[in-house]
Amino acid sequence: MRICVKGAGVLLGLLVIAACAAPPTLESQPGGEFAARGLHPVTGSGFAQAYARPDAALASYRVVAIAALATDAVETGQTTVSGTLRRDWQMNPERELALQQVWASAMQRAFNSYDQSGEGGMVLEIKAAITRVAPGRPTATTIGGGMQPMASSQDVVEIFMEFRFYDKASSELLVVIRDSRTMISQAMSRSAPVGVQTMFNSWAALLHTRVSGR
Repeated sequence: MRICVKGAGVLLGLLVIAACAAPPTLESQPGGEFAARGLHPVTGSGFAQAYARPDAALASYRVVAIAALATDAVETGQTTVSGTLRRDWQMNPERELALQQVWASAMQRAFNSYDQSGEGGMVLEIKAAITRVAPGRPTATTIGGGMQPMASSQDVVEIFMEFRFYDKASSELLVVIRDSRTMISQAMSRSAPVGVQTMFNSWAALLHTRVSGR
């Protein structure tokens, strides 16, 4: 898959999107908060933000190490929207385990064609974290909201995630991705509900497409 670079042309098996759409563009110079790590901003990736090393070559990895979902630093604000309050995201062992199990299942399913042992000479380590929960704006893609946009922002939750890819052997950071999804607060519960399963499945499938190029 050819990735367009401003000022040059390179081949990069990274963040591949549908053939009918324009390819992602990797900026020619490192930029943003990850510039010191050698990561370049990527536009048109399908994610809210993406940064990558030009030589990441994600499609060459056939073994993955999927880390447990990190839930220990979820930022919540002072709001009145159900599902975004601090008490809604206060982690206890039961809730943390449920979220981690749902994420692990989603990733195992999405990467079922990969060796998931995490062992070998060339292993892609994938880490994910829930970083923030805030009131959201309803759209046609809001999970649990039906096919039509909802009329009000009340009780819509936006969940923010960060994904990081590393070369396991060298611990080199290859990619950072940030994205968010919205769902109605009724889709939330103290454990991992169906709405979270749908959300995690969507992210896992998209990550697989970007990594594999298929």
